[in-house]
Amino acid sequence: MKKSQKEIINIIALVIILIVAFNISNLFNNSIKEENNLRNNQNIDPTTTNETELEVKESEETTYDSEQYTDLIIDDLASSEEETNFSPKAAFIIDDLGYETEVAKKIMELEYPIALSILPFLQYSEFTAEEGKKNNKEIMLHLPMEPNNSCANPGPGAIKSYMSEEEIRLAVRKCILDFPYAIGVNNHMGSKITEDREIIEIVLEEIKGYNLFFIDSVTSKNSFAYEVAQEMGIKSAVRSVFLDNENDMEYIKGQMLEVQKIALEKGEVIAIGHDRINTFYVLKRMIPELIRAGIEIVPVSELVK
Repeated sequence: MKKSQKEIINIIALVIILIVAFNISNLFNNSIKEENNLRNNQNIDPTTTNETELEVKESEETTYDSEQYTDLIIDDLASSEEETNFSPKAAFIIDDLGYETEVAKKIMELEYPIALSILPFLQYSEFTAEEGKKNNKEIMLHLPMEPNNSCANPGPGAIKSYMSEEEIRLAVRKCILDFPYAIGVNNHMGSKITEDREIIEIVLEEIKGYNLFFIDSVTSKNSFAYEVAQEMGIKSAVRSVFLDNENDMEYIKGQMLEVQKIALEKGEVIAIGHDRINTFYVLKRMIPELIRAGIEIVPVSELVK
């Protein structure tokens, strides 16, 4: 064989060897990649991870202003297993009515004896009183009074500290006569008035003259209103719990738990809420839980003494 032919054969053989080696290398690399992918897939499934993240995001989105949400917020409203020697009672008042009708109508439709405390001289004051009476709800006058905060407006018909005695009496009478179905009164704002024994005595004299009971909303820790009412022989009581200083369902739930606690410990509790949709939703869902805990829901007139 000629030298040139041997060289050609050697070159061809070398090429074949290189091709075989290259293919073997590719097969080996692909095998490693497949094994790594398999391991990765066993440890982390990208689809499952995305769905989990989505579920977490969805669970973090809390829906407020929704009746459906209230099903989630009563888990820890447990019935008390402690025995009591009395029948615990709770009464509810809804304040600030008269501005609108949508939420007011929902509250009126609740089967429980919730009192409606209505501000005077507003667009829907008379309507709310009339409809509340038709729905067998106790009607109260939410008597506007001057607060210590001069920037806060208590609304039309308010009792002001600069008024003369006759002006105060006339203002109280006008508010009472704005709707004749009222059987009781509680103060709207009024920290400046209830802290003044002389002025609140004038106000309470007029309330007594119309044979109305009085609930001190306790907008000031220095209020004389309940003390003076008791001295004057007016049937009266004090507010124990504000339900919705924050318009948040979780907060309102916490206040309802406080209602339950006080009722079971002390026997009686008066809770005040406001004309808010979240308050309506929580009352509708959680009052039955209070009843199951052995607490009787009564008209507020039953708790004045």
